[in-house]
Amino acid sequence: MIHSILTVRLITAVLFAATLVMTLTGCEAPLTMDGVERALKEPIRRTDRFQALARRGDSVVAVGNQGVIIHSPDGGASWKRVELPDWPALIDVSACPDGSFVALAFAPLVYVSSDSGATWTPREIPSTESPQAMTCAPDNRIWVIGAFTTRWTSPDAGKTWVEKTNDEDALLTTIQFFDESNGVITGEFGTVMVTTDAGETWETLAPLVDEFYPQAAYFKDPQTGWIIGLGGVVLHTNDGGNTWTEQETETAVPLYGIEQIGDSMVVVGGEGTVLRYDGSAWRQFDHGKPVRLYIRAIRAIDDSRAIIAGVGGTLHIIDVDGT
Repeated sequence: MIHSILTVRLITAVLFAATLVMTLTGCEAPLTMDGVERALKEPIRRTDRFQALARRGDSVVAVGNQGVIIHSPDGGASWKRVELPDWPALIDVSACPDGSFVALAFAPLVYVSSDSGATWTPREIPSTESPQAMTCAPDNRIWVIGAFTTRWTSPDAGKTWVEKTNDEDALLTTIQFFDESNGVITGEFGTVMVTTDAGETWETLAPLVDEFYPQAAYFKDPQTGWIIGLGGVVLHTNDGGNTWTEQETETAVPLYGIEQIGDSMVVVGGEGTVLRYDGSAWRQFDHGKPVRLYIRAIRAIDDSRAIIAGVGGTLHIIDVDGT
């Protein structure tokens, strides 16, 4: 009798479980991938982490993680997406006077585009040192800087390279040429180096205070420039980097990018921060965009507008004269 009761209860439990499964299965909405497919067709995605921007005329290029390149033919009004094979970590990009663009990968490699960012040709940098930043000089030579105070230069779009170093254990992090003769490099341990002979020789100046580590630098001319970095620090020189003064800012977040937009100097950084220099201090600027994390780069479009780029697919046009 007991055995029969247990059997009936077991059968009842099994039937109940089967009914529950059928009920839940019947009520479950069918799986749809339409949203995912639409997102994958968009040129800009939330997973993108943009590192650098470059512009030549109306052509704009943004580069970032996993070989992602976004390019615009109309000043950022519309964008197209390119994903390079093997997903290289792209860390910088520059526009050359001849109209080409050059992107830098940590590999070390450069990628060269002669069609405004639509297609890219890889060119290897023959070195074991790690690159950190690059620029395309007014004479179209590509300059790459990196670990161990290493400097690479190529006169032929990355086909051949010349490597030089000061044999010092320091990362070089920023490079800029003002004209065909004059340029400046900054780096780890407060390093500041200048050239007056198109990079044939580099003079090392006195180091920045407290061995400040530059994240970005911008010079209006060989005498007037700014260096920015961690802790919301902005340093200014008006004597070609021989002396520096710290300027007041309204933030302690890391600062990553600096650009002149018309008559305004603008800095971007962590927590969606944009600072604009008012002649006496760097003031917080409400750019009106939904950016919660860091902005890595900024590039002027015209005398009042700029493109900002960063983590989480951040790629926006802002008006520095308003919001």
